[in-house]
Amino acid sequence: MTKKSAHASTRDLAWALAQRAKRAGEQAPSVRGSDWRLATVTAVATDGTITAAGVTVRCLESYLQPTVGDVAVITQSSSGNWAAVGRLATNTDPIGAARTAVRNADLGRHDTITPTADPQIVLPVTADAVYDLTAVAFYSGVNDILLGWSVPSGTSGTWIGIGNGTAVVSGTGGGGTQQDVSSTWGYTVRTESTGITSNRTYGGLGATGFAVQITGTIRVGATAGTVAMAWAQGTSAATATNLLTDSWMRLHRAS
Repeated sequence: MTKKSAHASTRDLAWALAQRAKRAGEQAPSVRGSDWRLATVTAVATDGTITAAGVTVRCLESYLQPTVGDVAVITQSSSGNWAAVGRLATNTDPIGAARTAVRNADLGRHDTITPTADPQIVLPVTADAVYDLTAVAFYSGVNDILLGWSVPSGTSGTWIGIGNGTAVVSGTGGGGTQQDVSSTWGYTVRTESTGITSNRTYGGLGATGFAVQITGTIRVGATAGTVAMAWAQGTSAATATNLLTDSWMRLHRAS
């Protein structure tokens, strides 16, 4: 066996020490500096942290409803602290996202009491997702408006629309009430909750503009599709009921 020279041995030792230092530096944030990576969430705690890549990581406030199986962006500072920035999108409808559809022109319907989907106030929904529903329907027409929702098969949920009853009850200057008369003294409203697949009628007074303020919850079943504001006249007649410009619907995905 050939004996190494002192010079060669020193060189080998220096190389080994350099490699050891390199490996240590690769693992030490103070040497490596901050970085980020992708990691799959394996556990979610109740204190605002998740476990991903075997590390306990605190979520940013913007990382809503972390879920086991999320592919998350996690980052580490040069001092070694970890933070979870958020999940990567697996589709175009992530949890926490809100979408809005707005009517950009008046639309009239006549001679019908069968609600059909509005072609502008419509949004896509994901199977097995839950949405918070908010909407406003601005309308006019002596023949009232019948409001409801076009939803995918298997969808459940509840909504409430704050608006006129079928008889428009308004106040008088003397503190009394009157029916089907416009008034500067205000109006009474109906407040029943309604199943998402059922409709409600709201009263109208000719060209007077009214509104229905809507909130609710939509639970999509196994079938994805679209949710649309569906509407018709309350009473079928040749004089149209109009859904007015700036009527809108917003869906916020809750889960």
